[in-house]
Amino acid sequence: MKSSAGYSQYSDALITPHFGDRLIARGYCSFVAGDITDTDYAGDLNKSGDQITYFIEPEVSIEEYQKNGTLNPQELESESITMVVDRAKYYNVKLDRIDEKQIAFIDKWVESFLKRADYNMKRLLDPEVLMRMAFETAPTNKGMNAGKESQSQDLGEIGNPVPITAANIIEVLTRLDVVLREACRWEDGQMFVILPNVARNALMSSDLKAAYLTGMAQSPILNGKFPLVIMGFNVYFTDQVPTVPDLAVGKTAYWIVAGHKKATGFAQQLEDHEIITMEKSFGKYYRGLWVYGHKPFLKDALAALYCTFS
Repeated sequence: MKSSAGYSQYSDALITPHFGDRLIARGYCSFVAGDITDTDYAGDLNKSGDQITYFIEPEVSIEEYQKNGTLNPQELESESITMVVDRAKYYNVKLDRIDEKQIAFIDKWVESFLKRADYNMKRLLDPEVLMRMAFETAPTNKGMNAGKESQSQDLGEIGNPVPITAANIIEVLTRLDVVLREACRWEDGQMFVILPNVARNALMSSDLKAAYLTGMAQSPILNGKFPLVIMGFNVYFTDQVPTVPDLAVGKTAYWIVAGHKKATGFAQQLEDHEIITMEKSFGKYYRGLWVYGHKPFLKDALAALYCTFS
């Protein structure tokens, strides 16, 4: 603090700085991979193996019957899909023994960076899983002529993204609903759609701003909350929606994925955290390893929208 002329400053001698033992927490954004994938497959890979193959329910054809007619036997086709555990990530933090001793709040420091490591790992999963969903979606459930029956729904493609505004966002979400219904959408409350945070602008200015249309007690304009379910989709907002620069339109384009939770399998085979004593110095390594895999199994239970926002 400044002092008047002739008055001594004690800040460099008698007044010493004080350091608090509480760490200021960073922001923790939400992640969605765990909510939109099926993790029941993890147990099948806990013991050993780097991949697992599952068989999909066979299709049985139904034929017309006439009295005394000859029955034509059907040979069932065996359709399978394989999930490979082929991804791994790690962290490795070095902490010298002297620093470990001299840092007053060392326990909180260690607890804090271990918590952050786990969080950062989960955050890396979202764009990885969402991009794979978008790319491996059934061909009939994306593109400018989406729809297994009608081929009438424009979900955009590279070079021709769907421009989303407040005026059309509800109609565009309806396109995803139509596409998934034509592919026999499930009605069990586990359908989802993943929206980027920029979609909030369009939704806040759309018809959903009216409380009587959402069934909410207050308009989203007043409380900042949106319905948890729109068009039958459980709605998730995240900053991890995959983006690409679309040079044709000069804008950032988003890959928005909608579908059913059972469509994509996720298996974490190994999560290991350990503390290792350094061999050539005094100190410790705090390190962790994750080994996992994921795969869209039911590709027609996913739909991908390629769009921009304005």
